[in-house]
Amino acid sequence: MHPEFLFEGEEFAWTDSAYAVTPRTIPIHKQPASLDPANAIFDRVLATLRVQSEHCMGALKGWFQCLQGLRVDINSNLDHAKALQWITTAIILHNLIIDVEGAASTTQFMADHGHAEELEDCGGQDAPQGADEEAGETKHQRLVEELIAYRSN
Repeated sequence: MHPEFLFEGEEFAWTDSAYAVTPRTIPIHKQPASLDPANAIFDRVLATLRVQSEHCMGALKGWFQCLQGLRVDINSNLDHAKALQWITTAIILHNLIIDVEGAASTTQFMADHGHAEELEDCGGQDAPQGADEEAGETKHQRLVEELIAYRSN
């Protein structure tokens, strides 16, 4: 509702197809756009990032039960900072565990979010485009083009 609170400049969040495209939210493509080869490459790269992110969150929640119940209303900068302190503390402790016990201690979380879960996460219908969505589509297309150019080098 208040993207200016979370983002600055050209910052944005990757989202799944249930979200509308805006300059602050860049989702994977829905059909028929997802059938374009350039868009398909873009979507595969995003899916890989998403799976890695899901595995990271699953590992943290698996190690630290306090994050499973971290349901806080974030209505101010202070609320946001407190939630981030919980999460940051868990990340620091997680990294210490890896340093002490080795990376093998995290392998149990690798298969928690696979292909079936990705398919389940997809969905949503296209909504009519407004000015914000048109600006988001322009940014979306620029990101696809940059990814294709990067992969071509």
